[in-house]
Amino acid sequence: MKLIGVYPAMATPLTPDEKVDKTSLRKLIHYLIDGGVYGIVVLGSTGEFPAMTESMRQEVIETALDEVNGKVPVLIGCGEPGTRRTIEQVKAASKTKADGVLVALPYYFPLDQDAVIRHYEMVAEASTLPVVVYNFPQMTKITIAPDTLTKLAAHKNIIGVKDSSGDFFGLQRYIEATAGADFAVMSGNPALGLAAYQAGAKGGIYAGCSLFPKQCVDCYTAFIKNDMVTAIALQKKLSLIPLMSGFGPNAAVIKFGLSKLGVCGPTVTAPICLPTGQEEKIVDWMRRVGIAL
Repeated sequence: MKLIGVYPAMATPLTPDEKVDKTSLRKLIHYLIDGGVYGIVVLGSTGEFPAMTESMRQEVIETALDEVNGKVPVLIGCGEPGTRRTIEQVKAASKTKADGVLVALPYYFPLDQDAVIRHYEMVAEASTLPVVVYNFPQMTKITIAPDTLTKLAAHKNIIGVKDSSGDFFGLQRYIEATAGADFAVMSGNPALGLAAYQAGAKGGIYAGCSLFPKQCVDCYTAFIKNDMVTAIALQKKLSLIPLMSGFGPNAAVIKFGLSKLGVCGPTVTAPICLPTGQEEKIVDWMRRVGIAL
């Protein structure tokens, strides 16, 4: 697959008793595709992958792939505290019609860069689907070094990286380190989106795109059309998206927002919850970013 454009890290709709809400999942996929997204990430961080049982993961993957039905590429999020367990998830994803896997680093034991390389090379060798590296040091306790990424980009089955560090200098280093390789650096922070595209990023994979798909896509579209006046105006609004961390956990904020749009319910996996008193703040924030309520 060719990794390019804007992908939402899709939320996983749940019923009030924390079962997969298949009807709402299908509705959310329509909302995202109607927003013009280039692809979809299923079971990423915003999809609450660490809290999902294997049966829940399978339900989400099967339902999502059935509903997408080849309209856009689908990446399956895979991540476990160890490489062998990650490989099991990747092999399960490889048996589906998914287009690739987004693989997080093991997130319990601290790792050095040699361990990072070993992890991704083992996963890439075991996967029949293309592998996208996931740099998210806030959750995994380690930043993937640019030199490490250079080595990983040389692997024929590793096609890109999602960088959610929020470190623009680090993102630039990634772009420089993989220049000339058939490799896509994808921004993971919508506040850096336009600057990332200008620096050479091939697109973005954003949690906020699960709630604001059209806004995120419109900014990228304006950029590729060289309509910088429009792109800059849209980017100013997208730069407000990371404010959601001040309202509560990303998944809880996004699902509350989607519930206000009638797309899905607000339920998140325990013990995650939306702090009390945030509802009006979130509604106001949605309006500021560009959703009319």
